[in-house]
Amino acid sequence: MASALHTVEATGLGRFMREALWAYPLTETAHIAGLALLFGSIVVVDLRLLGLGRRIPVDALAALAVPWSIGGFLVAATSGLAMFSAHAAEFVEQPVFLLKMSLILVAGINAVTLHRGPLRRMAGDLRADPPPRVRLAALASILLWLGVIACGRLLAYL
Repeated sequence: MASALHTVEATGLGRFMREALWAYPLTETAHIAGLALLFGSIVVVDLRLLGLGRRIPVDALAALAVPWSIGGFLVAATSGLAMFSAHAAEFVEQPVFLLKMSLILVAGINAVTLHRGPLRRMAGDLRADPPPRVRLAALASILLWLGVIACGRLLAYL
């Protein structure tokens, strides 16, 4: 495994990320912007599912927010992979990095499950109060993504 990680670090991208003066800081800025777009668009839907803004149809809000969430995720994932390529062996040794990746996986599963099931059944119903299961998934989403953000920040200090 260590040799595979060192191979990742030895790629042109890995070397560029370590050696070019502005590569890592600009990539990190893009990563944070992607996370902000991702979290911001997710949290408005989750807050609606928790009962705020009941006049806004869930399906209309989700239709607006989900493409921005996907875009933010793609920016964050792409920039995250670039940063990973610079220090792959170091990151994999950090428990907080592994926790961050696990939280992203669980948050993604939570989102897909929610959008493919309960949110489709609520489509267009302004009066629908989300069932407790949906509210729990929305709360879990907010907490999971906050955990991802916290783990990312902790990586800079460990």
